[in-house]
Amino acid sequence: MKSKTAKKAFTIWFTAAWLLLLLTVAGGVTYAWFNFQPYTNVEPMSSVVSGGEVALLIAADPAAEFGMECRLPAASGGLNPLSTADLETFYAAVSQNRQGITNVYKNAGDQVETDTIHGVFYLKSLDDNCDVYFYQPNMSFGDDMQMLAAMRLGLRLTKGEQVQTWIFDLNTMGNTAGAATQRTTTQENVVVAGTDGAGSPAYEGDPALSMADFFAVPAAGRRDRPAAGRRALCRINADEVVTVEYWLYLEGCDDNCINTVQGREAGLQLSFAGVEAHITDGENE
Repeated sequence: MKSKTAKKAFTIWFTAAWLLLLLTVAGGVTYAWFNFQPYTNVEPMSSVVSGGEVALLIAADPAAEFGMECRLPAASGGLNPLSTADLETFYAAVSQNRQGITNVYKNAGDQVETDTIHGVFYLKSLDDNCDVYFYQPNMSFGDDMQMLAAMRLGLRLTKGEQVQTWIFDLNTMGNTAGAATQRTTTQENVVVAGTDGAGSPAYEGDPALSMADFFAVPAAGRRDRPAAGRRALCRINADEVVTVEYWLYLEGCDDNCINTVQGREAGLQLSFAGVEAHITDGENE
C-alpha cells in the first residue's frame, strides 16, 4: 500500500458511468408532453479511476472490493418526460388544454424505473479526506443540443444519516442555444411539485443548477491535475463510503422538452475529481 504521505499529493478523476441511449418514436404524436415507446440500446456502464496517487475508489456494490474501476449493470429504462422538484416524487402528464398547456398530472409511480435512467454506485476515500467535484473533460451526455437542453441529471449522495440532493441542467455540456422551445406550463421555469385531487399541478421554481459551479479546475502549472472548484458536491472523510444514486431524465416542464426531442441519441458519462480536503475541529461535512 502506498504511504499516506504519497496519497496526500493526490488529485484524481474517474469515469463513473457510460451508456448510450437510442430512442425511437411511435407515430401520431402532436403535443409537447408526448407518449412514445422508447427502445434503449445500452452499453454496460464502466467506471474508471486514473491519474495521480489514487485515494478515491469506486464500486458497483458496497460489499465488493473497491478499486480503480468498476462495471455497472446496463440500464433497462428509456426516457419519457417526467417532472420533479426533489427526486423523491416524479410526475407524468395526463392531458393538455387546447393551448398546449398541460393541465392534469399524475404521480409517475413505477414509471420512474422505465422512463428514466436510474442507478447507484459507491465512492470511498482511503486515508485522506477529499472534496468531490465534476471533472468536465471526461464527462459526456451526447452532443444533441435538443436532448442536452431538455435533460436533467439528478444526484443523491448519502453518507450515514446525511443526504445531499442535487439536480443539474446540462446546458454547459454543449451548445444548446439553437434548441427549439414551446411553452407547456402556465408559468416559466417551473417544475411540478405536487397535485391536488383533480391532478391540477402545484409548481415550484426549477431547482436545476448549472454544473459549471461544480467543475474542478486545472491545478496551477498542472493542467492534467484537477484542483478545487467553486463548489463541491460532497466531502468524503477518510475510509468513508458514500452512496451515489443518479437519475438521467427529461424534465417535461422544460420549454425544450417538446416533440423535436424524440428519436434523438443521448449519452451518460459521469466523471469526478477528488481533491484533498482538510477537516478542521468541529467540521464533519
